[in-house]
Amino acid sequence: MDRFRAEIVGFPREWLYHAAPACAPLVLFLTGTGGTADWADRETGWSKLAAREGFALAVPEALPPDPRAAPSFLKNPQRWNDGSPRLFAPDAADDVAFLSAVIDDAIGRHAVDPRRVFVTGFSNGAGMAFRFAAERADRVAGVAPVAGHCWVAEPKLARPVPTLHLTGTADPLVPYNGGDTRVPWSNGFVRRPPVAETLDRWARALGCAPVPVVRSAVGPVRVERFPGPVRFDAVTVDGLGHHWPGGGAQLNPRFAGPPSDALDATATIWQFFAGAAFV
Repeated sequence: MDRFRAEIVGFPREWLYHAAPACAPLVLFLTGTGGTADWADRETGWSKLAAREGFALAVPEALPPDPRAAPSFLKNPQRWNDGSPRLFAPDAADDVAFLSAVIDDAIGRHAVDPRRVFVTGFSNGAGMAFRFAAERADRVAGVAPVAGHCWVAEPKLARPVPTLHLTGTADPLVPYNGGDTRVPWSNGFVRRPPVAETLDRWARALGCAPVPVVRSAVGPVRVERFPGPVRFDAVTVDGLGHHWPGGGAQLNPRFAGPPSDALDATATIWQFFAGAAFV
């Protein structure tokens, strides 16, 4: 993938980009806290799928607390300004503006289809995907947060956005039922809400029913749908920790819990996006 650089709202920003033919869809993938774009692509395989399926891919870099120093997973971790109670992040970082600029660049430089722009992310990147969809629904044809919360207190979308949410029941960093958890970047505990709280808030924001209907339950994978004006599915993988489903399992299981290959999240999300583009 090519690497691009630009100054956005006073900060030097970077992103990896996989080009595709003109009028192709664009997928933005947002990394979790401490993850670089290169690391995240190895973990998820998004660029390999983009090459095979013919869509454009952008993997932007989040900013660390000290943007002038080299990123470090523990000491200077990259992190999105997703609206959560932040342990660290540049207070002035306007990540909504940054992601909008990445989309504009892809449209202007590579002629991607502005009607088929999709955003997915993992963990803190999932929170940022929620926030971008909440604030710039006019620019998003679908969103797929994985292992993360919507931290926007009262999302007011310009229009409902098709959504696919994925999470695991054995995630120690985003506990399925909520509670206190110790994260690698803190000496203490942080409190996380139940996953159901995020799903309920987002369903109401989309105009969907707050109570889902079970669509399928095969082995450890359960799919629920919130009936409404657009598709909103929640996929739960029993026994999955804080990992990209079906990914490289590069996070240490001592703090991330068990990985799982019961679901290929990258392929599943792309199938959802491809379908959402024609709904």
